[in-house]
Amino acid sequence: MLSDPTDGVVSRLGASSRESSSDTGQTSISAGTPKIRIPRLRTAAPVIAHRQRTSRACAPCHQRKTKCDGQKPQCKQCRQLAIPCIYMGSKREQQKWALESVQAKVQSYESLLERIITASSEDPSKFKLIEELITKHFEGTPTILAPLLALGSPTDRSPSPSKSGLSLYRMLAAWTSHARSETQPLVQKPIIQITGIHHWTLLANSDTASHLLSLYFTWENPTWQLIDKDLFVRDLERGHGKFCSALLVTVLLFFGCSLSYNLDKITDRREEKRLTKDLYAEIQRLWEIEKHLESLPTAQSSILIGLLCCTFGLDRFGTQYIMHGAQLCLNLGLQDESPPYFYGESPDEDGQLARCHKLVSWAVYDVQGLASQVYRKVPAWKEPPPVKFSPIEAAGLDAGIEWCPYPFMTPISQPFFVTAACFRSDLVTIVHQIARFALRFPDEVMNNDDWNYGYQLHQKLLQWKATLPPVLLLEHNTTPHVICLHEYYYATIASLCQVFCANLSTTNNQIPNPNEFDPYTIVSQALDDMGSLILLFKRCHGWKSLPVVMLHYFCVAGVHSVSKLNTHEPKWSYVLEDCVVGLWHMSLGWGRLCTAFLRTIELVLKQSNPDQSLVPFRVVEIFRKLNEGALWTVTDISSLAADYVVHHVTSQLDSSSSPLSAYRSQGLQNLIHDMDNLSIHLSSESPESLSSVKTPYDSRSSEDPDI
Repeated sequence: MLSDPTDGVVSRLGASSRESSSDTGQTSISAGTPKIRIPRLRTAAPVIAHRQRTSRACAPCHQRKTKCDGQKPQCKQCRQLAIPCIYMGSKREQQKWALESVQAKVQSYESLLERIITASSEDPSKFKLIEELITKHFEGTPTILAPLLALGSPTDRSPSPSKSGLSLYRMLAAWTSHARSETQPLVQKPIIQITGIHHWTLLANSDTASHLLSLYFTWENPTWQLIDKDLFVRDLERGHGKFCSALLVTVLLFFGCSLSYNLDKITDRREEKRLTKDLYAEIQRLWEIEKHLESLPTAQSSILIGLLCCTFGLDRFGTQYIMHGAQLCLNLGLQDESPPYFYGESPDEDGQLARCHKLVSWAVYDVQGLASQVYRKVPAWKEPPPVKFSPIEAAGLDAGIEWCPYPFMTPISQPFFVTAACFRSDLVTIVHQIARFALRFPDEVMNNDDWNYGYQLHQKLLQWKATLPPVLLLEHNTTPHVICLHEYYYATIASLCQVFCANLSTTNNQIPNPNEFDPYTIVSQALDDMGSLILLFKRCHGWKSLPVVMLHYFCVAGVHSVSKLNTHEPKWSYVLEDCVVGLWHMSLGWGRLCTAFLRTIELVLKQSNPDQSLVPFRVVEIFRKLNEGALWTVTDISSLAADYVVHHVTSQLDSSSSPLSAYRSQGLQNLIHDMDNLSIHLSSESPESLSSVKTPYDSRSSEDPDI
């Protein structure tokens, strides 16, 4: 308790009275006389403030044992003596620093041991010796090396001679080889576990197949769901051929390699390239064996090979493969309500076959619609599939399904795969209507009825967007396939408007009803939204792995961003950078079309000639790196589809009073010819010797389908 400040005064007064009595020799007050109470003084005595003690003295004062006022950065004593003033951490802080130092050393030692384990895994004898030494040393003590040692040597786990090193095991080893304190954790096992890959190929062991197929079914397949994962994996493990084949397995492994990368260095793709080279040679061999089979795996393989050829820059071959696969599906009766291929052998008790039929038939219709829209090809399917999911049925199938960005563990979200497929099918139907309408031009003259039809198609698109459930809105769901769904919607609007922008000359550049349907304003807004979605994809997923359809979105948004560069909207510099960097990362796995799209953006950028301060440094560096390679050849140009349309290319030379004439759509081949005539190297080789990439159709016989 705090003492009263008058207590000291009372004590001193009592002592003074006793001293006075003693000096006179008188005795003390008699016992009968009562004591006189001395009143307390009520005057406010000044309170002397005690000096505030310093909680921590500086090191020089502590060593000299002198008083320190604790001022920082220099105390009074050190300032007067003109010596350095240093404050040491508290005991708790020093203990924390010591603990962090020990933890760093432990991580360093564990990293070294993991590298030793990884390097010795190819030699069973060395691996066994190291395993025994580590096990003996850490006996009874948990260690981070335990899961790695439990995996064993790849030669012990592999039923095949594959030494590609592509597996989750490699990613885990690379991930823990550096101290990563603020990064996402990796899963401990692939989401798809394969043990029977030896039934179909010897180019990859089960670990590699599990890893690559997990990548494919996480990132690529959800966009279209061309493959039913459950039926495919079931037949793969059993060795059955109804929903699985050697060709299909090999193609999916190829896709997985294109989605895989080295966590230590994303540009190091030596292992992936080594395996993809073998897989591509195997695809060519197996195509000759399986191409005559009328089976679902053959049709699926043909469509996927077509997509691969498009990424190689062989668009003309690629669209032929896609349409051939779509025709095979027609031959199998996928356009019927109950095709014998699905329901002819056994009853569909659990509804798995019906689910596969609906997913795959609409996926085939979707991919051929994209090929028709982008490459202006006549689709094989004239009508949409007669069966589809209802929203209630889709919601039931989506219940409890989760998604995570394999090989990373987080974030985990509910993807609503089937619901997305249900509503995507309605969009695909409109896409086919637009594609068929676009094929009429420029051979026909556009009239008012055509403009009215364009207005109706645009209203259908707006209505489709308005009917999307909350689970498919970007405010609630940012999984890759949902972002791609919205990209597809805006790309479809741009494709529709491009038909009218390209044919405005037939109407003297006059829009009949601009208040109802103004293609210029609509396409500008749609392309703006595509750019925003690129930024969203980057923020949510980065460039870990990317569905192949992102190639198209990067190209369209990248070209558009060039025309939008300005000092008032820094957003478009970011969009340009993300499109270029995204294409650069995809070029490491997907091939030549990425390079063609990068070249396209670079040429449009050169023609636009913007303020160089608006062009991000990474964009400049990537284009510089791109130009260090070989020059474009006539073969490079001719292998691209001439009908591949690049939307919204700024043409400053052709600008006039009409805003529409400042924009033009142009085929990729013509664009490169017009804008890059100095960099095209006219090779003197004969046309027969110019083909540098062989496709399975290069060796077709007279019995092959005419595609």
